[in-house]
Amino acid sequence: MFSHILPILIVEFMKLNPNVHISQYSASSTGMKKQLENVEVDLCISMSPIYGDDIEWMPLLEEEIFLSVPSSHHLAKQKSIALHEAANEPFISRTSGYGFRDVTDEYCREADFEPYTPIELEEAGAILRLVEMGMGVSFTPQLSLLRQSRPKTVQIPITYPNCKRTIGIAWKKTHYLSQAAIDFREFTSGFFKHEVSKYFYL
Repeated sequence: MFSHILPILIVEFMKLNPNVHISQYSASSTGMKKQLENVEVDLCISMSPIYGDDIEWMPLLEEEIFLSVPSSHHLAKQKSIALHEAANEPFISRTSGYGFRDVTDEYCREADFEPYTPIELEEAGAILRLVEMGMGVSFTPQLSLLRQSRPKTVQIPITYPNCKRTIGIAWKKTHYLSQAAIDFREFTSGFFKHEVSKYFYL
């Protein structure tokens, strides 16, 4: 998701703050917590809550996660789906160790099956292209669905289990934040609240 939204977020922020310097790093939720606690970063945008005695976490957006299938797939015309209906489908997924893969594997366990995953990719952007080509189905976060371009796939809402996640921003309460960091935090909050739907299918 974040590879889709980060460039848009930065561009819009820099239009208003052209002299600010931004450095971006990637980490797991556990890694982000350590970075905050060690004052290695000012802010973290996370796909799951980051908890700690000295950490503040502010929800930004609840994001739905769909089952994506090729447009010619036998499930493509369904208005919604219980995940167990896709138990026998080949899943194209992120590689093991990514937070999103852990989340989606847990969805499958809740639906009483282990997904058959013949293709695992580190590059999230390639997954929908492979789905479009008929290589399997996939889980797709809502914020991966750019309005201006997306592969010819069908996104089916999942009725069970509850396939949603909450995106939020975290910071260390006792760490001094520069005005630029405060401005970015407030801009990010407003962007997710009022602007993000212009770019994504929300």
